[in-house]
Amino acid sequence: MRISKLNKLLNLWEMNNLISSEQNKSISEFMKERQKEQFFRFIKWFFIIGAFWLLFGFIATVIQFFDLSFMESIKDFIVKVFTAITQPFIDFITFVFGDNCGYFLGGVACFALSAPAIYFSTKTKNNPIVEKLNLSESQKNILKNNTTLEVIGCILLGAGFLFFNKLLIPSGVNYYNYANKIFPIWHVFGAGTFIYLAYKFLKVSYLLFGLYFVSLSVGMFSGYGYACYWIGASRPIVQLLTGIILILIGYIAETKITDTSNDTVKEKFAQTYNWTGLLISFIALWIISFWGFDFGYESHYSPSNTELWVANIMFIASCIGSMYYGAKNEHKLFFNYGLTFLIIESYTLFCSRLWDKLPFAAASLLFGILLIGTGKLLIKIYLKKK
Repeated sequence: MRISKLNKLLNLWEMNNLISSEQNKSISEFMKERQKEQFFRFIKWFFIIGAFWLLFGFIATVIQFFDLSFMESIKDFIVKVFTAITQPFIDFITFVFGDNCGYFLGGVACFALSAPAIYFSTKTKNNPIVEKLNLSESQKNILKNNTTLEVIGCILLGAGFLFFNKLLIPSGVNYYNYANKIFPIWHVFGAGTFIYLAYKFLKVSYLLFGLYFVSLSVGMFSGYGYACYWIGASRPIVQLLTGIILILIGYIAETKITDTSNDTVKEKFAQTYNWTGLLISFIALWIISFWGFDFGYESHYSPSNTELWVANIMFIASCIGSMYYGAKNEHKLFFNYGLTFLIIESYTLFCSRLWDKLPFAAASLLFGILLIGTGKLLIKIYLKKK
C-alpha cells in the first residue's frame, strides 16, 4: 500500500523525537479520511464532466427529436404559431441586428436559462450527517453543493456573453476574417460578472470562467492565418502583462490567507490566479519567441534576429526565474510551469534558431554544460548559506 506524505512526515518527526509513537498513531488516524483528496476530486470531476455531457446531450436530443418524421407536422404547427405570435418582435430584431439576430436570441435564451441554474446551485444542502464527518471544508462542499447545476449555470451564462459579443461583428461579415480591431465589451462584462459571483458565493468555478473571459478580453480579436490564433494569443504583449497582473494578485491573495474556513477557498482562489497567470504569460512568451513583439496585421512584418533573440532570452529567463522562485519557496506550481516551458523553449530554440547556425552536437553540449553548471552553482550557494 502506498505510504502517504503525511505518514512519511509523521515517521520523520517520531524518529527525531518531536512526537511520540502514540501521537503519531493519533494524528494518522485523525487525518485518515482527510487525506482522501484524490477520491473527492474523482467525485467532483464526475459531476463536472457529467454536467457538460448532460447539457450537450439535452440539446442534441431536442434537435434530433424534432427531426423525426412523425414530428414534422407538429414542428410545423409549433413554428407557425410561434412565428405568428412573435413575428413583430422577430422583424424588429432582424431590423436591428440583421443576420446576427440569431446570436441575440441565443444569448437571451442562455441568460434566461442560466439564472435559475445559478440560483439553485448556490443553495447549499444542509446535511447534518456530512457536518459530523471528519472531513475538510472543501471535501464537505463536494458532498453538499450541487456541482452539476453550478457547471451548467456557468456554461449557459458564458454562452450568453459569447453570443452577445458576436453581435459586435457587422452583419454579413465573416467572423474569422474580420480584420478591424473590435473591443470585446461583452467579454469584459462576462469577466466582471463571473468574478463578482466568485467572490459573492466563494466558488472557484465562477472564478475560472471569469479568468477565461479575462483572457478572451485581452485577445481583442483573432488574427486569422497565424498559428497563434489557434491557441488564443493574438495580442501577446497585452496578454503577458495580464498574466503578470494575475500572478501578482495570486501572490497578494496568498499573503492574506490565515486558518479560517473561508481562507481554504481563498487559497484555491490564489492557486487559480497563479496557474492561469503563469499559463497566459508563458504562452505569450512562447508566441513572442516565434513572431516577435508585434505581428504587424496591417502589413507584412518580419521580426529581426535581434528582436527574436531578445524574446528567447526573456523566455528562458522567465522559465529559470519561475523555477528558482518555486524551488526557493517550495511552490511546486511555479517550479513545474518553469520546468515545462524551459523544456519547450529549449526544443524550440534548437529547432528554430540553432539548428542551422551551430552543429547540433556542439549546441547540445553547450546547453547541457550551462544547465549542469547552474545546478552546481546553486548547490554551492545553498551549502555556503548553511
